[in-house]
Amino acid sequence: MNAWQALATSRSLGRRVGQRAESSEATVRLERLPVVALVGRPNVGKSTFVARLTGRYEEVANLPGTTVGTIRRQVRVDGRDIVLVDLPGAHSLTDRSDGLPAFWQLLLDARPDAVLSIVDAGQLALHLPLVLACRDLGLPIVVAANLADEAEAHGVELDLGRLSQLLSAPVHRTVGRRGSGVREALIDAVRLAEGRREAPDDGVPQRWIPPYGPEVVRAVGGLAARLRAGESRDDLEPAVRAGLEAGTIGTLAAATITSAARLEPERWTLAANWAAQVEGRDGVRRTLADRLGRVVTSPKVGLPLFAIATLGALWMTMAVGTIIATALSSGWSTFVSPIVTNVVRAVVPVPVVSSTLLWALDSGLLSMLAVGIPFVLTFYLVIAALEDSGYLASTAVLSDRIFNALGLPGRAAIPLLAATGCNVPAIYATRVLHSRRERLLASFLVSLTPCSASSAVVVAALSPYVGMGAALGAFAVIAVVVIVAGLGANAVLPGRQSPLVLELPPLRLPIPRQVLAKASHRFRSFVTTATPVMLGGSLVIGALYETGAITSIEVVLAPISTGLLGLPPVAGIALALAVLRKELALQLLLTL
Repeated sequence: MNAWQALATSRSLGRRVGQRAESSEATVRLERLPVVALVGRPNVGKSTFVARLTGRYEEVANLPGTTVGTIRRQVRVDGRDIVLVDLPGAHSLTDRSDGLPAFWQLLLDARPDAVLSIVDAGQLALHLPLVLACRDLGLPIVVAANLADEAEAHGVELDLGRLSQLLSAPVHRTVGRRGSGVREALIDAVRLAEGRREAPDDGVPQRWIPPYGPEVVRAVGGLAARLRAGESRDDLEPAVRAGLEAGTIGTLAAATITSAARLEPERWTLAANWAAQVEGRDGVRRTLADRLGRVVTSPKVGLPLFAIATLGALWMTMAVGTIIATALSSGWSTFVSPIVTNVVRAVVPVPVVSSTLLWALDSGLLSMLAVGIPFVLTFYLVIAALEDSGYLASTAVLSDRIFNALGLPGRAAIPLLAATGCNVPAIYATRVLHSRRERLLASFLVSLTPCSASSAVVVAALSPYVGMGAALGAFAVIAVVVIVAGLGANAVLPGRQSPLVLELPPLRLPIPRQVLAKASHRFRSFVTTATPVMLGGSLVIGALYETGAITSIEVVLAPISTGLLGLPPVAGIALALAVLRKELALQLLLTL
């Protein structure tokens, strides 16, 4: 037994000493469950694993850096409950996103009993260093060689048995987007996690012997010995020292993290050697996705294609949405509205009250159906398909020069494209930007970008009355406003943008099940949020209108709505209520 093994007899990532008693019984129960952490580089499929295992889709896409926080989910596997933790993508233990601790701290806070490390089966040399880092921490580990179908399409065949021997860990072939091998890999991880729970102090899990040079092993082992004896602690990074003193990190883990600069080159060299041993390459194959990827990132062809894709998405939303909206409106007016009207008037004999209720239960629900289902859902489906294909990420390369004029790198296309789905996760996605200045500029532009719900409502309000051309014109006006505002903000804030460095994911054929799941997840969130506000707003407008109070309010708002904006006085009320939710301005105008 070498020094590294001898110093790992206690848990490398030990449980917190003296955990405080939890008041919630559910929380206590969760604390007793095995914890499996998902670890991997950005855009390798961790969140897809979570979605496959839990059935819950977060705001993620085929874009690098879209998981920016830790997501915990309880999962039942073969009759056993566990906690699954999805960590942000990282290249090494010391990686840190702005606003977040170093990756090793996130991993430490997850308190995993085992790690499910997800790697790209076609790019092992890039992904194995992080696997080796987790092994060096003494964590039980299972490796999922994900995207195996794409690797095979490129002529890459892996010797999984040999890789398992080298890592002293189970290795599974997986295709996360289709669910192939995902559950089997998790079951193996659960087995290791439960074993670690039952015997937490049985030495290095899976008998890991660090395969580095003897000088490196002795140096790390010697540092761990000194830390164990209480020496050299003043030289540690504050976060490492705090974890060591609190008992949340073992001496070997502290020594490993502290020696990152020395260990990382060793890991990369070893990863390249091992990848060469286990990979069998049948020439260099270029797939259709590779060829399409080169086309869509070429400025001469890619920019026109991007314009066509954008206009096509809006046109599809308008065309499909209008057809569905017309059918729903006709069916509601013919079959539902008369019944609702008769029931309300029969139950509520007071005319003012019954008429007020009908504003919400008849006109309000009709407006929600005529906007939400046809246009919002259609737009969500289109955006989800573009995200799942990986096409949206390629636009970051195309837009780099354009964004430079706004003081942003092309990477800013990621949060701004995410904003077309929802502004909230787009603000979180600005963490992929390197400087505070870039994040401020991007967040400012995100706040001006219409989300999918707003875009769908614009289409629903304009295209039936003034045509699709006017709806496209409205988006052109919005684009001009965003560009002018961005130029002004860039002139005000000092500094320059950083160069674009982006791992571009390959183009992939969208999986219908996954697209539907993403779209329905977002649509449910929209409906549960917008419907109560929509009905409440309609009820308020109805009460004001039926009681005559709306007249005096119109007089107060007339200087703004009529004098400044050139709108009917009643429109000012809808705009005021839209403070609750921005797209309600147009939805309530449909009700009016």
